[in-house]
This record gives sequence, C-alpha cells and structure tokens, in this order.
Amino acid sequence: MQHIAVIGAGTMGAGIALAAACSGFDVALVEVDAVTRERAGERLSRDAQKLGRADALTRIQSCSAISEVGAAELAIEAVPEEMALKQRVFLELERQLGAQAILATNTSSLSVRGIAEALAEPSRLLGLHFFNPPTVMKLVEVIRTDCTDDAVVDIGRAFVQALGKTAVLALDTPGFIVNRVARPYYLQALRAFDRDVGEFADLDALARGIGFRMGPFELMDLIGLDVNLATSESIFERTGAARLEPVPRQRKLVSEGKLGRKTGQGFYTYESGAQNARPDSGPPPAPPSNADEIVVVLGFGELADTVAEQLRGTYAHVQHLQNDEELDQLDGATTIVFDVGDGISDRSTTILEVETRVSEDAVIFVDAYATSVKALAEQIERPERMLGYGILGSLERQTIVEIVDAERTDDDALALSEELFATLGKKTMLVGEVPGLFLGRLVASIVNEAVYAVQEDVADADDIDVAMRLGTNYPLGPVAWGREIGGGRIARILSELAHAEGSEFGPARALWVLDPDADVTENMAEEKLRFQQSALYP
Repeated sequence: MQHIAVIGAGTMGAGIALAAACSGFDVALVEVDAVTRERAGERLSRDAQKLGRADALTRIQSCSAISEVGAAELAIEAVPEEMALKQRVFLELERQLGAQAILATNTSSLSVRGIAEALAEPSRLLGLHFFNPPTVMKLVEVIRTDCTDDAVVDIGRAFVQALGKTAVLALDTPGFIVNRVARPYYLQALRAFDRDVGEFADLDALARGIGFRMGPFELMDLIGLDVNLATSESIFERTGAARLEPVPRQRKLVSEGKLGRKTGQGFYTYESGAQNARPDSGPPPAPPSNADEIVVVLGFGELADTVAEQLRGTYAHVQHLQNDEELDQLDGATTIVFDVGDGISDRSTTILEVETRVSEDAVIFVDAYATSVKALAEQIERPERMLGYGILGSLERQTIVEIVDAERTDDDALALSEELFATLGKKTMLVGEVPGLFLGRLVASIVNEAVYAVQEDVADADDIDVAMRLGTNYPLGPVAWGREIGGGRIARILSELAHAEGSEFGPARALWVLDPDADVTENMAEEKLRFQQSALYP
C-alpha cells in the first residue's frame, strides 16, 4: 500500500495526513470547504516544521473533492461526527474507489456498523480511531464490526504499524476502549465535587498525586467541556448504563458557554492562556527524629511492611503486629496506631478493641477505604482521636494521601497526620467524609469499567491496558492497576459506594479475576461471598 486518501482536513484529518506522509505514504487530503482547506495548509506547514519533517509536505496533495483522490488503496474519513454526513462520504468513496480499496472511519462516538449500513459492501469498512494529535499520539484503536472482513482488519492493523503506532483491536461498542473506560475519570470526579469531597483544584492535585498526568477538571477544560460532555452523552445514550450518565453540573457549564480553555472559562479561569491553579510542590520536608511517640503498625502485607520500615527511620519506637491475635502485645503507652488490616475487611471491631488497650491521647489511623469512619465515629469513645486515611495500593505510587476531614477530629490529630505522612515522604489533603473518598471511588470505578469491557469482549485485558496508557497517559493500565490494588479491595470500595449512591455503581462480578492467585483468608472469603450474593451485582 502506497496511496491513501484522508477525507476532511480539520485538526484530526490534517494530523492523520501528516502522520501518514511522514511514514512515506502518498496522501490525497480532501476538504470541500476552501477556508478550512487553506487553514489546513497552514497547520500542516507549521506542524511539519515542528517535527522537522518539511519534506513530508511534498507527499500531501490538497484536493477539493473525493473525485480527485485517484487510485487510493485506503481512504480514512475524518469529517464531523454526523452519521448522515459520514454515510454520504462513504457512498461517494465506494463509487470512486476500486473494489479492493479499504474504507476506514475515524469516528470516536458513532457506531461503525451504523455507518457501514449505507454501503453496498459493508465488509470493507472498519474503524481507525486516532488520538489528538495524530502525529504524536502512539495509539490507534482498530474497530471491527460484526461484518468487517478479517483481511480488512489485518490490513488496517498493518497500516497502523507502518505509521510506527500501536494498534489495539476493539469491538464496535459505545466509546470503544479509551472513551468508554475513561468515563469514570470525569463522571466520578464531577460527582465527588458535587458531594463536597473537595474543591476541584484539590481534587486535581490528588489525581496528579497518584500518577495521572492531568487532573480530571483541568483535563476537561483542555478537551473542552462541550466535547467531553458530547462523548459522555453519546456513550450513555448507546449503553443506557446509569453509572455512565452525564452530570448536570457539566451540562450547566456548557449551557453557560463555559467550555474551558477555548472560551477562557471552565472550571478554571484562564488569562493569556495560563491556568489559575495551584502548582504541585515537591515532597514535604522530613520531620526530625522522634523518640517521644510510641507507634504501632497493625496489619499484614506489603503496605504494612513498608509503612513500618519507613516509620522506623524517624520514630525510635515502632512495633509491627501482623494480626489481631497479637493485640495483647500492645503497649498501653502507645501514642499512634496505624491500622492497615487486610485491605478488605471492615476493621471497626478491631479498632474498638485497640482503643481500650492504648492511652487516651493515642491517635488511631483507620483505612477509610475499607472501614466507614463516619459509622465508626458513632461507636468509638474518642472519635476526636481517630483519623481516616486513604492509601490505594502501592505506597510508592502515591505522592499525596487523602485524609478524612471529619467534624469531630481534633486539630492535634490532623497535625500529627501531616507529620506521620511526611515521615513516609507524602503530602496530605483533607477530603470530605464519603465512601471511597476521592481517589478510591475514582480509580476503583475506572478499574471496574475496564473489567466490564473485558467481560463484554470489547477488547482483551492487555489491549485495554495498552490503550489507556498510550491513549490517556494513565500511570498503569486499569487491569494491571486493579491487580496491584486487589480485586477484593476494589470490590469493597465499590460496594460501599453503591450502598451510598445506588447499585449501578457496584462491583462487576468479574472483579475477582484480578486476584486469581490470592491466598483467600477467612475474612476475604466472607467478603467475597457477601459481594457475590449482593443485589449490587448487575
């Protein structure tokens, strides 16, 4: 294959054309609108200069009609997201090009099968979903319908590879891989904001602190709130899944014309293109050595081991108890208890016993992803000395830890939390007292959506992980991330979220495949049975 055509010279079409030309293909770039055609020429020249590939421009022919594309062997449509318009383009391409030519759509939200229905030979059409900017982004989703010929899929994948990009294969389902699996990143962030979990700048900082390149609110501003909303609405309309329903706040901002960077106002305001947001700072300064506090870490596993080891670098007195049977070894003079548990089980009963064995001034840290701090505060004698924290999976992966901003927690306990987590090299951020806090509900919901996608044969787990790393710059693929955190822990977070907000947010049945080799403790087995029997499962 040497000759291709790209129909539509907007941002995506021009970018695809340049990416192909840089890889040695001869490209006919078709744009019927003269003004858009002229702008595309300017954009191509500017982008080619940035890439140091001005030579590639000689391989791009600007055309004003499909009849000028000649003997193209592959035609890629990149016109606006209107079904009727796309079908008209492909009908014309089918008339103009030979029977052996491959037809591809760059649609991000429409049904590829629906587009193909207009063709006499729908088997020759597939989806090639590029990401913006096409010259830089390494991912292309290759979309096959129930009628796409296998040979057409193979040629499409080979073309993507010839561009030096990574092809992932996906079924023709709403949002394909990336737009589908990424929905909770925006929707759960919006819901958390509506529930006063935190200010959007703080929530963005938390997201960056766990490895996302941009927070959800600044990313929506960059994409355009209208574009982001349209994608959410399209996926919701086609799936009917309540967990994917758009949030009214975003619709309101769009109706007010607050679309993000391009209008100067979205969640943030912009002056001269700059974002008025707090910059991230580095790690907090390490506290001095401390021989006054008597610290006990309670729990087993990698997180408990890591916390105990790192605390010993600052605190002179650190005891690590690996199971609840060792509680009788607790020093009555203990001033800090850091409970990790097993990451799945509710720890209320244990915490209540711990309180009876330590000093009245002791501060007890509770894993707020597994135990409801709000419910426990109603049972414990000294709720002002209890503090909920959130470490999602690997301690190393987080630079910031969310702390429950409970009304009863006293200022001394909060100050102590800053000192303790600074010892671990982590900043802290106060968040509202809701199930899953912010990062828990955000990441767990993304993992859940990825598991649904595997369960529904949208794509295999490896392709989903590759797609989300390359297409959205996630720090880990969601399936791999779910395995790191643990399916049981993800299910626990989502179960509590569902009890608070509705069964549609509950864990997918297949989440347990994230723990295929786990040693199932008695508590884990009980939790697993409870989740499996729960009405939360759709």
